[in-house]
Amino acid sequence: MLASCATYHPVALSSSAGLASSLQQLQLGMERDKHPELPEKWRIKKIVPEDGLDENETIALAVLNSPQLKAARTQIAESRAALFAAGLLPDPQGGVSLDFPRSNDPTLKTGENFTLGIDLQQILTRGARRDAAIEQARATWLNVLWQEWQVIGQARMLWRRAIIQQQQLAILQQQLKQAKTTWQGQDDALNKANTTLDQEGLALTPLMDAQAAVIESERQLNTTLHDFNLLLGVDPSVHIALTDPGAALSSLVAAPLSGEALQHMLAMIGKRRPDLLALQAGYMSQEGKVREQILSQFPSFSIGANSLRDTAGLWTLGPFMNFNLPILNGNRGNVAVARATRGRLAEEYRFQLANARVQASKMAQDQQLAYEEWQALTMHLPHLALTVKRMAHALSIGQIDMLTFTTLRTAYFSQQARVLMLEQALLEQGVALDTLTGTTLSATPAQTNKGMHS
Repeated sequence: MLASCATYHPVALSSSAGLASSLQQLQLGMERDKHPELPEKWRIKKIVPEDGLDENETIALAVLNSPQLKAARTQIAESRAALFAAGLLPDPQGGVSLDFPRSNDPTLKTGENFTLGIDLQQILTRGARRDAAIEQARATWLNVLWQEWQVIGQARMLWRRAIIQQQQLAILQQQLKQAKTTWQGQDDALNKANTTLDQEGLALTPLMDAQAAVIESERQLNTTLHDFNLLLGVDPSVHIALTDPGAALSSLVAAPLSGEALQHMLAMIGKRRPDLLALQAGYMSQEGKVREQILSQFPSFSIGANSLRDTAGLWTLGPFMNFNLPILNGNRGNVAVARATRGRLAEEYRFQLANARVQASKMAQDQQLAYEEWQALTMHLPHLALTVKRMAHALSIGQIDMLTFTTLRTAYFSQQARVLMLEQALLEQGVALDTLTGTTLSATPAQTNKGMHS
């Protein structure tokens, strides 16, 4: 019996953050039979970070190495332990008592009483407890899966955001270079008395604005890259190279869903999103707890055998039954609490389902408006670029003044930045909508059960 007992071993809490000092220290491969919830393109056998990470490699690295997911997945072990505990049968109950005679009669002996029994109430309610634990374990697995979805969405967003911000920084640096060249030309002309002080000042202002814009863009990119390192569990000092998709990134901008396609997507949210499926499982777990409390209101009793030797030395053997009378308590309080909790969970599920549909609908409409603005800007931007080129020539031959040219060129750079900002918004909204509606990953009952029992 002692050999089968668990033993205590203290585990010290590490003070290390556990961040990798290089990408090579991360898990860089995924077995094909693992993570069946992921699309095939995200289950990458071998990740090669040396040539830069593309979006699919970033997703795989996040799923395999995210500190957030590593912490979340420990909840699955807890739910499995709770499920194991719920299925255990009650231990038998034994008892020994002695009865010492206080008389001097030499014929009297020490009385002995041995009992062995088992609580039948725990056996009768075992099925309900185990059903509740199964659904609770399923809810835990689905909540962990929902956190995985969010990590994947964050990985996609950060990768796309970093690529766009790098392009934005390149445009702003180009703007700064041209503004500096223009100002230097005006400054040289002013020193040679070939221009006026106000013209030189008109060239200096765009230069100062461009310098401030470059610094702000660098700050935003720095924030994104630090968030990227944290997501992958890598030390902030490690530089992570990203594969620049070039024009291919703009090809990811697609017209948002609308009409019947959007309504169908919204109607399927409750069957796809893991957090909503987890709420359903939590409700079913509470159903099991209500049934357990209903069964517990009946008289609890235990049965067993009783062996007794009285002080006269006579041995007796017979059964016994202990039970309580459910007159005053009757477990009615626990039944009421279980039913009230079940009602609360039902209302919470309905609210979360409605909230998910409203959020997804709002996201889809915002995406539609951004897409319409992006289309209009990309249609007129080439014409504006040609106009700036012509105005630069007109400025060189003195046909226009510096104020007109700098105003037009600044407007052109602003529209370029606006296009990139809209592309970033569209790409990030697409990822957010995928996460909100559950259109990218899957959480079918078969996969849920497999993940829970594996």
